[in-house]
Amino acid sequence: MIVYVNNTTVRIFTGATALDAVRRYCTDAGLPLCEGPFYDAWGNQIATDSPMCDGRHIFTTSPR
Repeated sequence: MIVYVNNTTVRIFTGATALDAVRRYCTDAGLPLCEGPFYDAWGNQIATDSPMCDGRHIFTTSPR
C-alpha cells in the first residue's frame, strides 16, 4: 500500500499504522525517527496507532 509522509511516497504493509509509515519514511530518508505528533492533510492531529489506508497523507509537523 502507498501513503504519503511529508509529501513523499512511502510503501507500507497492509494494516500498518501512522507510526509504521513515519518510521519507514525516516529510515528511507536517513532521518532520525519521529515519534509524533502526526497530522493529516487538514492539520488535525492523528494517533500514532491510527490505521493507514491507501493514499493517506501524514505530516510530522502541522501543514498549516
